[in-house]
Amino acid sequence: MDTLNFFIKYIKLDEEKRILISVQNQYESYLQEKTNKKMILDGLKSILKEDFKKLEIGKNICRITVIEGKEEAAKEKIHSELINGLNQAMEFMNQMGKKDDR
Repeated sequence: MDTLNFFIKYIKLDEEKRILISVQNQYESYLQEKTNKKMILDGLKSILKEDFKKLEIGKNICRITVIEGKEEAAKEKIHSELINGLNQAMEFMNQMGKKDDR
């Protein structure tokens, strides 16, 4: 299991061409916190810029609507940013662990 799959069940397009991101069950509660919702919205706007239209957050899923024709590219951008963010977080945690070992 790669790092992304530890947190995310899947990233795919639905029949309406919305981007669906489903989190693993143990992280559902994070999607419901107001500060996390704002952080997700701000992050999507930053990543997708003018292609972003709408965010809907359910129990364990985020539905992202983008400009028609940009769905696949937006899905790939989001996927890449999630991987980059997780890699940075893992590197940070490794660095913190090395400092604690000293």
